[in-house]
Amino acid sequence: MKFLPRFRKSRTSTTRIAFFGFYGRHNFGDDLFGYVLQHLCNDIPGIEARLVCASAKRELMRTWTLPVVKRWVYQSGLRGTVARMVTYCVALMQTDVVVFGGGSLFGAHASIAFARLISSIARALRKPVHALGVSVGPFVSERRRSAHLSIVADMTTIAVRDRASVRAVTSIPSMAEPANLGDLAFALPAIYLAKRVDGRVRTLVVSIHSYEYVEQVLDILANVDAERSVERVQFVSLDAESSHVAQELAHRFEPRHVRIDTLNYVTSIEEIIDALASAKCVVTSKLHGAITSHVYLVPAFLFCYQSKCADFLDDNDLPGPRDKHPASSVCVEVVRKLMQSNAAPLVHDGSANHYGEFKDFLECAAAGSAAVRSRVR
Repeated sequence: MKFLPRFRKSRTSTTRIAFFGFYGRHNFGDDLFGYVLQHLCNDIPGIEARLVCASAKRELMRTWTLPVVKRWVYQSGLRGTVARMVTYCVALMQTDVVVFGGGSLFGAHASIAFARLISSIARALRKPVHALGVSVGPFVSERRRSAHLSIVADMTTIAVRDRASVRAVTSIPSMAEPANLGDLAFALPAIYLAKRVDGRVRTLVVSIHSYEYVEQVLDILANVDAERSVERVQFVSLDAESSHVAQELAHRFEPRHVRIDTLNYVTSIEEIIDALASAKCVVTSKLHGAITSHVYLVPAFLFCYQSKCADFLDDNDLPGPRDKHPASSVCVEVVRKLMQSNAAPLVHDGSANHYGEFKDFLECAAAGSAAVRSRVR
């Protein structure tokens, strides 16, 4: 797939790509983007990936922060903000290509100031700006819609992850329809062969980050326990919020037949992938809890707390309620049916194709930058 003109690769030095996103927040989904992008770049000769301000996880070898302010980069408050801004500016000056890498970066409650800062400085430095595997929209106000779309309109290229984002981008006058390559996590099985842990123990994985779903989840757990559908319930926390909710669920759930254990996302991305891929079923409100399960053929029930969750279910023809607050009886019945299935319905099995398309996108971006730099020299 051709995203940019295919310049002749005449570069004599490494092309540096700086990736920007919601990195460094110890959120499994956002760190997963860095994990995939790092592997893609490692597979392309002559490219150096820099995951700007990404979390320090075991598998993330391309995390980049400015050494002089590194101790403050992950802090909240004014000191942390200043440290990140300085890091962003230096990263932009040192890079050849800028890529917004994965996630809901242009819509909902995403920071306009962050996206504008990166794109404005890059444009002033005459650095090409791309976006890969991102969502555009939904927008909570016309002001935010106008601000985000103006940033998108100035990009060199953009590849989105869902059909709703295609519609949002094509609403920009004179903007061509973007490639819809899907979420970056769709490439995971082409990168990592998950280890099926405790294969003989049927496990229901629960990863909920919002207290508004506690009652529905307790009803699901009570039914699973009564029907002895699994031997184990594992509370898997993908961020700080889901860790707090897991404690609430573990405190209130009184099992009669199943055993309970917990797993927190602390140091390893692959450890979480293994847990999700080993489950009989996953119940989650985290989008990348559901996507990771889906690509490893594990059925998942996803609470649609945001429209991006419903977009994922719709785009992949997956079962489950789309409304934000489904009735407990509906949740219990859907999970029961998922538990009875041998594999995820209509599974997404094109991970190698996704990997190839993502890789081609980055190769094109790097080749374009190299051609520009060779002309300047």
